[in-house]
Amino acid sequence: MDLSRFMSCFDAVYEFLGSGTHVKQIGQNVALYERGERMEVGVEVDVAFDSAGPVVSSQLPGGRIAHATHTTGYADLGETYARIKHWCEGNAHRTAGVQWEIYGDPDENDHVEIEVCFLLI
Repeated sequence: MDLSRFMSCFDAVYEFLGSGTHVKQIGQNVALYERGERMEVGVEVDVAFDSAGPVVSSQLPGGRIAHATHTTGYADLGETYARIKHWCEGNAHRTAGVQWEIYGDPDENDHVEIEVCFLLI
């Protein structure tokens, strides 16, 4: 998926948050990937809520994770994924096939740090 299409997935979420709902954003933008088959995008909010069209209440999985903060832009994000996988393999950790990214706030140059997390089994 190209970056512009990915970013547009957040439109429904922000439309919902701006619609007068009681739900408030309290954290960062997040993308959750399950075994390469499913993706959810959203934001960290203060309360669970009833579904509103394509916007559903969800949560990140709990448990142990392997993670790293990616700091060099979207073009080489795959390198951070590869390094986490390599670390897991070298330290006898199995992954559950669930990963997520937490996007920091952009700085004055629109640079965003991305925390990449792998759920461990």
